[in-house]
Amino acid sequence: MSELNDILHNGKGKLTEEKLNAYLQGKLTAQEQHDVEQWLADEGMEADAIEGLKDMPASETAALTKRINNTLQLELHKKRHRRTKAIKENNWAWIAVIIILLLCIVAYVVVNYSVSN
Repeated sequence: MSELNDILHNGKGKLTEEKLNAYLQGKLTAQEQHDVEQWLADEGMEADAIEGLKDMPASETAALTKRINNTLQLELHKKRHRRTKAIKENNWAWIAVIIILLLCIVAYVVVNYSVSN
């Protein structure tokens, strides 16, 4: 569950949701605030997103974050389900694969027969 709280992440480091909310509410120490601002200075789009979040009330920010996370989880679950379903239940795809394999085998036999004569 801790991975879900790391809403901003890249190879350089992480900014947890709790730290982000504390930064937006002004509850961080001067050093922690400097660290967050330094991290944001190294990033592009994240800094712009923080500027937009500063204009929103904290309760609305938390609700928005929760709604976005739920929507993303639902979309990821749908896509994962859709991929497995498409392969298992698509009879035409299986028929096409079998026909292509048979054509490859026939072509191999014909080419091999014509080369040997």
